[in-house]
Amino acid sequence: MKITFPIIFCLFLIKISAQDTFSIVAVDQETGEVGSAGASCINGSIIISDIHPGVGAIHTQSYWNAQNQNNASQLMDQGYPPMFIIQYLIENDSQGNPTIRQYGIVDLVDGGRSAAYTGENCYDYKDHILGDTYSIQGNILLGPEVLDSMEVLFLNTPGSLAVRLMAAMQGAKIPGADSRCLDDGISSLSAFIRVAKPTNDTDSLYLHLNVNSTPTGVDPIDTLQDLFDLWYEDHPDVITITLENHTGWNLVGLPLEVEDALYNILFPESIGGTLYSFDEGYNLELDLMQGVGYWLRFNDAGSTTISGSLINELIISLNEGWNLITGPSNSINLFDIQDPYGLIISGTVYGFTPNGYSEAEVLDPGKGYWIRANNSGDIILISE
Repeated sequence: MKITFPIIFCLFLIKISAQDTFSIVAVDQETGEVGSAGASCINGSIIISDIHPGVGAIHTQSYWNAQNQNNASQLMDQGYPPMFIIQYLIENDSQGNPTIRQYGIVDLVDGGRSAAYTGENCYDYKDHILGDTYSIQGNILLGPEVLDSMEVLFLNTPGSLAVRLMAAMQGAKIPGADSRCLDDGISSLSAFIRVAKPTNDTDSLYLHLNVNSTPTGVDPIDTLQDLFDLWYEDHPDVITITLENHTGWNLVGLPLEVEDALYNILFPESIGGTLYSFDEGYNLELDLMQGVGYWLRFNDAGSTTISGSLINELIISLNEGWNLITGPSNSINLFDIQDPYGLIISGTVYGFTPNGYSEAEVLDPGKGYWIRANNSGDIILISE
């Protein structure tokens, strides 16, 4: 395998010793976003990250070498698949010693392609985990639980690629995750997260957060999370939920935070003038509010698609007696409702279907529910 690259001499001025690192590269096939996140028990771990907007992402770690990373980057620009790039790096290591390297590469082609390599002479614990749209890798780790936890949280956290990458990093926030940081009681010394939209330039990414170093005893993933939370306030996820309705009256709710909550905008197929809330009697409404359930009538069965930002937490004020409520953006089990004052009367939560009322065990997003309280007060609904 012979491929010639131009030599960029300035890259060789940077040399990094053995990097005890855990990281993830991933893509989102639906949005075309590509992302990269990682941490290490050295300062400046972001050096391993190479983002190609609209294409893919590369991590080169463990005895990081600038020329190897540059070669991988150019091969991705030329359209080569992840496995080819890794095989080239193995066969053409710039120092003739690929067994000390670790790579993770992913791209957007054909629903997502990924490949990884962990050299036999990387320091233990070392391994990698592959999925169609992600590669998770690490070396000098506390054990396999670091990578396993990253994968579990990445796959099971709802939301955008950025949210799931941040969740993966939280999965690795274990004292000594990077084992050389064990004595300090932290996971690592530096951390980063990066996401590119398809139209981004490489020097102007949608998300670029870097914790290059932290004071003694401060975990960089905590600092990264603080920075991410501030960024997220200005860049909340926009997701889509499809709600089914039946002919006639339906109990509905607002499943997302939206710009315009007019019922005829959210439910354009509904019958005009049929949105009713309940507060010791029925009230005709125009707008839907978070946490409130409503009656709404349709001429025909169908579905409605609503786009907006996630509602993860609701504080709902109940009146004594019957109330109409709705839940957050994800389903929540009744047992998970926080009811510190014991307001909810057991066995009095009901949904509504074409066959009539039925006792509910789960509150599903976009649905309304009757609930009976023995007194006035607040309940708290939090979805994961």
